[in-house]
Amino acid sequence: MSTCQITLRPEAEGGEITRVDVTYRLTGWAAEKGREMFRAQLNTVSVPGAEPMGLTVEDGDGPVPFAVRETNPYPILYRHWDAGRDLRGPVVIRYAVLPCERLSQGRHGPYFQLARENGGVSGPGLAFLVEVPEMQGDISLRWDLTGLPRGSRAVCTWGEGDVHLSGLLEILRQAYYAFGPVNSVTEGDFGFYWLTEPPFDVKELAGFTKNLFGVMQRFFHDDRAVYRVFMRHDLTESSGGTALARSYMFGWNDRQKVTVQEKQNLLAHEMVHNWPHLNDEPYGITTWYSEGTAEYYSIMIPLRAGLITPAQALFEIQKRTDAYYTNPTRRLSNMDAARVAWQDRRAQRLSYGRGIFFLANTDALIRKATAGKYSIDDVVLDILDQGRRGEPLGNEVFLAAVKRIGGIDVRDDWQRMCDGVPFAPLDGSFGGLFTVTETTAVEADTGRTVPSYAWALR
Repeated sequence: MSTCQITLRPEAEGGEITRVDVTYRLTGWAAEKGREMFRAQLNTVSVPGAEPMGLTVEDGDGPVPFAVRETNPYPILYRHWDAGRDLRGPVVIRYAVLPCERLSQGRHGPYFQLARENGGVSGPGLAFLVEVPEMQGDISLRWDLTGLPRGSRAVCTWGEGDVHLSGLLEILRQAYYAFGPVNSVTEGDFGFYWLTEPPFDVKELAGFTKNLFGVMQRFFHDDRAVYRVFMRHDLTESSGGTALARSYMFGWNDRQKVTVQEKQNLLAHEMVHNWPHLNDEPYGITTWYSEGTAEYYSIMIPLRAGLITPAQALFEIQKRTDAYYTNPTRRLSNMDAARVAWQDRRAQRLSYGRGIFFLANTDALIRKATAGKYSIDDVVLDILDQGRRGEPLGNEVFLAAVKRIGGIDVRDDWQRMCDGVPFAPLDGSFGGLFTVTETTAVEADTGRTVPSYAWALR
């Protein structure tokens, strides 16, 4: 049985955490000369990770020589360490990372930085933990907080303090972390964590999020209790959210007025990401589905559960309509948009609007074809079940599920959506609770008048 213990030892100086020492101890694992041992994610969708410093590798025969190389499969930059000889016995990897300052200019990016904040640090594992491909077995995470002030805490997605897991080592990279003077609202394995006190009622927001998680658990047929939310104070002019396994991070900033209601939909969107997905390699091929389902169910699940009103749902639908149909890049294909997504934020947002309206239209078509017996819910849950059985998921799985469950072929509509061909939202979409009419709007950045749509309660 392979085992891996990761020890994290943060050190503070002058009231700030300046360094984190990382140690991996691997047993039952080896690599041959010339083969990759591990890799670090130096940059993810234009967001820099924490570069390993002073890295060393040892095994039963002593220090291990290695060669270093980099690859750049869009949109990630990797650094790889290849073994200079065959490895034998337990392997120990040591290095340090330096948490960075939070971005202070421009718009936020995905929350992929290991960043300092108010005497603490937060960020995702993928920003500072090296990836050991295919490593799995007994996994433990140990915290050494002796370098931090008394009363400091440490938490990750999988638990507070030391945690013990089994499975792929990757689950520690696909998790969020916070350590230092961490504040929290917790109940069992649900937690809400932050380092800077916000100017809004964080306990109210945590309560809403916990209730929402229970509703989404039931909808997506999920019985796992673990879920944690991490909050960051942004220094940029805007904020957002980013989901990883069983957790997400979202931000707030001093330049935008923050209300609990304004954050509710963002939190719902990021939470949905825990469930529906298709294989997105190459990047952009199925982003319409992951972002589209997150947008769709961030509105429809809270609406059905009575956590938001029909008027609030109408506001969210109209906001997305206005954003998508006035986006100057809306005629880009999905793949062309993906290629420039992290240079042009307008293109990055296409999959959100395109996905939600295509899914809402498909829902209306399925309901009509089956006299209301089936909906897009049945398609999404069917795909989720296939994924839990380990079956490969892609666009063809979606199209086949729609045809099998709804009795309709939406391939032509799907292809036009992928190609960036304009399409209108259908009356009867979003559960038939709203009407939609064609209107005009002003295109962003150009000032041109373009076709758009207006929604109303039925």
